[in-house]
Amino acid sequence: MVWRNYNKANRGQELEDMINRTNERYDFLEEANVQKIPTPVKVLDLNQKTGKIRSGFYETKSTVDYKGTAAGKSISFEAKQTNVETRFDLSNISDHQYDDLEKTDQQNGVAFVIVRFTKLDENYYLPFEELKHWIFDKERKSIPYDAFEHRIRPDGLKEIDYLSTMKELEG
Repeated sequence: MVWRNYNKANRGQELEDMINRTNERYDFLEEANVQKIPTPVKVLDLNQKTGKIRSGFYETKSTVDYKGTAAGKSISFEAKQTNVETRFDLSNISDHQYDDLEKTDQQNGVAFVIVRFTKLDENYYLPFEELKHWIFDKERKSIPYDAFEHRIRPDGLKEIDYLSTMKELEG
C-alpha cells in the first residue's frame, strides 16, 4: 500500500473512497442500496465561474456517514480511520454519531462502525453492541487493537466487503 499524507480536512477520505467504490459494486449487483450522507453546509460565498465554495460553515451536525438498506435491513454506519496501531480512541465517535447508531439499533436495524487501522492496512467491523460496551466502560478511553474481532477482507471488486461480515454476524 502506498501511504499518503492527508491533511486534517481529508482525514478518512481514503476509507470513504474505498467504501464508496464498494457501495457502487453492491448497487450494481443489487445486494444493497447504501448512500454517503453529506454534511449540511451553509454556503456564504460561491465562485460563480468555478462553482467552488469560497466561504461557508456547517449548518448542523450530520448523522452518520452512511445509511441504506441491505439484506432486507436498514443499516447505518460510521467510517473511521486511525494512524495508531495499538488502539482506536473512543473520542473519534461523537455523541450525535453514537445517538444515530443507537436509534438504528433500537429500530431493529443494523448499526456498526468500520474502523481502518491505516498503518496496518486492516479494516474491522465493530457492531454497535460492542461499541456500546466500550463506550459505557467508564475506565476506557479507547478500544485496544487486540479487541477487534471482525476483520473485513476484500472480495473481488468490493474493497471493503462489510456486507459479508454483517450477514455472518446477523445470522
